[in-house]
Amino acid sequence: MDNLARWLMGGRVGMSSKAMAGVIFGVPGGGTSHPRDPADFNRCLLFLRDVPEAIPLLHLCGRLSPQWSALIARWDEVEQSFLDEVGQGWCKADRAPKTYALMRRVIEEPT
Repeated sequence: MDNLARWLMGGRVGMSSKAMAGVIFGVPGGGTSHPRDPADFNRCLLFLRDVPEAIPLLHLCGRLSPQWSALIARWDEVEQSFLDEVGQGWCKADRAPKTYALMRRVIEEPT
């Protein structure tokens, strides 16, 4: 839990990453917000980097909403698209239109 506390105190906490912390670890006020764009998705990746004990429990996020369920089902694909397009920490580019388009397709597809 030290990693979680450090992340909550000093990490890049967004609504979707807080939703992850809520469903995985019971963090109050987590909500159900899903990542809506690559910047949100990046904060989710940073959460998993900073709190690696959440990785094996990532599937729990699928319980939050149909959008989360769709994203979790294709998480690896969206993550790889993000990393290929902009790199970890946005080191390759400052925009991710291909990843954004993929996220929109995943979220909008019927489950």
